[in-house]
Amino acid sequence: MAQRAASLTRRISAQAKMNVPVRTGFLGRSIQEDPMVFSGPFRVTTGVTATADYAGAVHDGTRPHVIRARNGQYLKFPGRNGPVFVRSVNHPGTRPRPFLRNAAEQVLRADGLV
Repeated sequence: MAQRAASLTRRISAQAKMNVPVRTGFLGRSIQEDPMVFSGPFRVTTGVTATADYAGAVHDGTRPHVIRARNGQYLKFPGRNGPVFVRSVNHPGTRPRPFLRNAAEQVLRADGLV
């Protein structure tokens, strides 16, 4: 049973690294297998985790929110006629990109477990 759990965890981790959206590659490199925990003769718990601080925001998405400049400063971004300076902007949020959940579903489906 432990070998089966270890195999599934390895394959889910590898699939998640293929599924993860890539900009810098840091999020994909943060994906790791959790250690196995044995809590009885027939119970093994393990998992796959992305440790990047923004992994949850990518995986689950974000709601619309306001981004404010810190300490009375300004936010700066390129505009049509040069740089634009503002104290806050309304961010529309981001859509979920559930790379871990999708990886688990893909591996389990391939094994006929879902």
